[in-house]
Amino acid sequence: WLQVMRSLCLFAATAGVASAFSFNPPSDSNAAAVQSRRDALTNLVSAGAACASAAIISVPTEPANAGVGAPVPFDETRKVFFPGSLINSVAALRIESALKYKNISDSRRKQNLDDKKRAKYGPKNTLVVTCSCSDDMTPMADTLAGMLGKDLTNTGVDGVVSLDCGSGGMPSSNVMSDISSAAKKLSESAGGRDINVVLIYGPHVGISKEGKVGYVERRVNDEESIATSEYATKAGDDRAIADAAKQAYKAIKSKIESQIGAGVLGEGISEMTVVGGVTLNRSKFGKEKGEDAFYPLYAKQIMSDGSSLDIFDGAFGDREVPPKDRE
Repeated sequence: WLQVMRSLCLFAATAGVASAFSFNPPSDSNAAAVQSRRDALTNLVSAGAACASAAIISVPTEPANAGVGAPVPFDETRKVFFPGSLINSVAALRIESALKYKNISDSRRKQNLDDKKRAKYGPKNTLVVTCSCSDDMTPMADTLAGMLGKDLTNTGVDGVVSLDCGSGGMPSSNVMSDISSAAKKLSESAGGRDINVVLIYGPHVGISKEGKVGYVERRVNDEESIATSEYATKAGDDRAIADAAKQAYKAIKSKIESQIGAGVLGEGISEMTVVGGVTLNRSKFGKEKGEDAFYPLYAKQIMSDGSSLDIFDGAFGDREVPPKDRE
């Protein structure tokens, strides 16, 4: 449309110039005609400027590829019901930063470069463990634990240890016992060095293409299928389903903390970082497909002597997660 307007302006200007200059060389006898033509040129220039301005001002408000940059239902919904949530890759980077530098400012998460205060999470001595819902069909590589395993360990995604957690993400066995067993194997393969553990836990809930909480599109036998969260069968609207997922998280957190106990870690474990939250599953079909997201609610480091350090503010303090959800 804009190009059409420009073409019309150009045509009008060309015709006007040709008309304005179609006269004989000036002389004393035709001075009035010369002045008339000068006035015509002045008017032509003004008209051309007005035409160009109209073409610019009248540009349609919708872009040519309407839809690009439009609100995404998944993101809009998670911002409302899970404020402060981040896509998995961003959450992974923040956790890795918090692991590498223990002292991080609350404002812009500036890193403290004092080597004495660095946490020793290296590729040879880091074990990533996940306690997530057994019915979550997201490939390990696309999960938060999988991304951390890829970035922090030598074994990558394949080295991530999945604990025995039920369909709701609730541990069905002793978490600390399973972690100690896995850490011992890694320690033996690493020449007996102490192991640092990263534990990711929490339930998951879907958000559909339309932004509906409790539902998400999944691939089953190469066809699109709708997976329904167990919370959707127990609650009604989006708010109720989101609240049910948060309550499930709190129950899991309580059990995790009770099994970790007073914070005394198993033999061979130097320290353990525990990160809890709600995983938000996203559609894997069409233009709405994308990364899952993570709603962070807990981040703490536990040392071998039983002391602990809360690193939530360092990793996620600027996300403004409601305190009531973290209780």
